Amino acid sequence: MSEITIKIDKTVKKFNMLQKGDFVVVGVSGGADSMLLLHYLIQKQKELDLKLLVANVEHGIRGEESVSDSAFVEAFCKENGVAFECLSIDAPALAKEAGQGIEEYSRKKRYEFFASFNADKIATAHNLSDNVETVLFRLGRGTSLKGCCGIPALRDNIIRPLIELSSKEIREECKNQGIPFVVDSTNSDNHYSRNYIRNVVVPEFERMNPSFENALKRFIVSSNEDNDYLENEAKKCFDDCLIENSFDIEKLKGYHPAIAKRAIVLLIKESGVIPDELHLNGVYDLLFKRGKYQIKDSLFAFSNLKQLRIDTVCDENISFSYYKSVVDINEFLNNCEKLRKDFDFYCDYDKISGDIIIRKRAEGDRMSPNKRNCSKSLKKLYNELKIPEDKRGLVPVIADDKGIIAISHYCIDERVCTDENTKKVLLFKVLEGIDK
Repeated sequence: MSEITIKIDKTVKKFNMLQKGDFVVVGVSGGADSMLLLHYLIQKQKELDLKLLVANVEHGIRGEESVSDSAFVEAFCKENGVAFECLSIDAPALAKEAGQGIEEYSRKKRYEFFASFNADKIATAHNLSDNVETVLFRLGRGTSLKGCCGIPALRDNIIRPLIELSSKEIREECKNQGIPFVVDSTNSDNHYSRNYIRNVVVPEFERMNPSFENALKRFIVSSNEDNDYLENEAKKCFDDCLIENSFDIEKLKGYHPAIAKRAIVLLIKESGVIPDELHLNGVYDLLFKRGKYQIKDSLFAFSNLKQLRIDTVCDENISFSYYKSVVDINEFLNNCEKLRKDFDFYCDYDKISGDIIIRKRAEGDRMSPNKRNCSKSLKKLYNELKIPEDKRGLVPVIADDKGIIAISHYCIDERVCTDENTKKVLLFKVLEGIDK
């Protein structure tokens, strides 16, 4: 038994990846990584009574080369008595149609194909070098501690037995064991971000530290340990602060932001959405102010300074409420920066005619946006503001007896703007589905 096989065995045992009698779908492209993985599982097939099926995806990206690679994998499987299934797709065309990047679309389709066989385990050939590239890629784009955890060795029923081997170790083992493999010609194209990291960035780090991959491996292990601890604390925080599907804001504010934000992520995930950092921070800010924040599409976070809740808003059922404050012009000027941050808009209180109402847009609505010297229909104004049609029913329209005063978050009507004669300022904050 080779040293590499022993090393893989240790990884498999450490993460309890395989059990006797498992039906394992193996993702095989024909490259050195996946061919070593397949070779290892064939070695273990009798010992563990494994049922193996090789799943290969021909993405339609490299023309005849990728077709030839699939044929190579199929021939190897036939020679070694392993079941083989292939999925051929036109990834570039289908990704464009789906509005996704080719890599993102291809990955999704691969895992859908792997999962379609209802296997006990899905084995992929991700290795240490892949993990290093992933972490560097995420760091380059901006990531959290969770992003630094890299590719997990085990996720649900997906196993990665080679995750602790470097690409160099894998290629040397293939050479030593006579394991055939193909080389993807696009691996040398540095226009792809991952290739650039692999071929340019990593070698520069290795000039500084020849053991760079192992050094980053220690960082990944440490990140996983720290993140596991924080995630467990966040679950405790979630249970402590959750009351009838909403968070008790005062309790949540008592936790460190690193824990509170992770608890908020858990709450949002219950609606099927994983927020990015920008939207997570937007929701977290609601712990300190009354209001609402759009997370994605019709999913909003709401705060009344007592409870934080996540809810879906439908145009048909949307309801608005508000709170307002009237201050002397001198008080407004002295506290202008803070007040403008706390309220959606302000106007001249004495220019308001009759009662203020807040509603959705209506047919024939028009207004004269401040400093535009013209009157516009809301339809045309919304087009100019690039508000998506499916979101327009969510935009609050504020009006008095004479007409529209403002479109919340966008503009106010010139009729009610403050000027040198203003004595009182009306400050206005729109709420949605929240008690005043």
